[in-house]
Amino acid sequence: MVYDKETQKLTWHKPVINRNKAKETRFYEQLPFCDVADVFQFVNGQCNFLQTMKPLQPRYAKKNADVDSLMAVIVAQAMNHGNHVMARTSDIPFHVLESTYEQYLRLASLVTANDCITNAIQTLPIFPYYSFDPETLYGAVDGQKYGVERPTVKARHSHKYFGRGKGMVAYTMLCNHIPINGYLIGTNDYEAHHVFNIWYRNTSEVKPTAITGDMHSLSKANFAILYWFGLRFEPHFTALNKQLKELYCARDPSVYKNCLIKPAGRIDLDLICREKNNLDRIVATLGLKEMTQGTLVRKLCTYSTTNPTRQALFEYDRLVRSIYTLKYLRDPQLERNIRRSQNRVESYHQLRAAIAKVGGKKELTGKNDIETEISNQCGRLISNAIIYYNSAILSRLLERLEAEGNTKGIDALTRISPVAWQHILLNGHYTFQNSNEIIDLDELVAELKLG
Repeated sequence: MVYDKETQKLTWHKPVINRNKAKETRFYEQLPFCDVADVFQFVNGQCNFLQTMKPLQPRYAKKNADVDSLMAVIVAQAMNHGNHVMARTSDIPFHVLESTYEQYLRLASLVTANDCITNAIQTLPIFPYYSFDPETLYGAVDGQKYGVERPTVKARHSHKYFGRGKGMVAYTMLCNHIPINGYLIGTNDYEAHHVFNIWYRNTSEVKPTAITGDMHSLSKANFAILYWFGLRFEPHFTALNKQLKELYCARDPSVYKNCLIKPAGRIDLDLICREKNNLDRIVATLGLKEMTQGTLVRKLCTYSTTNPTRQALFEYDRLVRSIYTLKYLRDPQLERNIRRSQNRVESYHQLRAAIAKVGGKKELTGKNDIETEISNQCGRLISNAIIYYNSAILSRLLERLEAEGNTKGIDALTRISPVAWQHILLNGHYTFQNSNEIIDLDELVAELKLG
């Protein structure tokens, strides 16, 4: 940040960040190519996540899930193949895929399966090294546009992204490279109305303590709502001079007339104190999950601008936001951590797009909103499996380097992202049955070199 005395303006310069892409590429090029079905089987052997897929049948007809068929139908939905194409390009017949899809693929089961892999990644030795700050676990939120195969109720037009078609937004929360939660929203929905929901309704054991986001995550209530629940909201500001106009003070603004940065106004602390009971009711409503954040904010916005509860909420948000903005200006490391957290979301989006485009288009399959959400969760499940596979390799290599006392190698290893797929064959003829090829991590790690 540079201050120009002539124009009396602050100029913000983005720091240059070394993403170590060349080192990551050289590292993963050493690994042998592996079929996505083998990766799926390896991760299931480690996490046993497919056991959470319970059949939708009467009690007397229940049976154990066919692992091969489950893997095939999940890959078919995630990669935009569909069961017809998967039957032609795999060793699983169409009628088995159809019956498996109808009996086993449900949203609750898929979310539980994703949580199994997420919790397993958290226990790997490499997981703590993904954190920027040992005292803070950063979670990043962002949305990614996907077209839909068939128009649904939630799908909306967006000429910029879908042309004449329709699509949705896959809203995801990422923490240490892991997509710990995600669901679909309409392209007409404001992403900032889902920041609290996606964190509070996370069912995995990975609990972020700070949430980062882009400018689409900003609203007039997010700072206050997340602060009430003990969470730090740390969005990335792209236009800093505009954010200076959102700075407010608790004292008389004339006190700061000789300061370089002057507040835009004064916060009404008395109004916040008078409306404390109503603000407590808002917190209780959100905490009991009786209402979503988006519904609450939309209801408040239907009130008149002179409504005291609405004004008090926005005043409290200004207070928390002003404190954060000043910290953002004074701490370059904070801005660096936030940018790195957002970069990880973009890397994950590239992986999800690569998986979805295997079938030809960046689309989600499904005849209705529920089936489209199932397709999205299948894509997240495949991504989680790939991230676990890479993290397991990095963890085994980390154990070897720690045994050797190679601190330089450990430092280089922790800079390698597990979000990589150049060594995994996503397309081709899938073989799920009678696969005797078992991935041996020790054999993979034996010849790996860093640098």
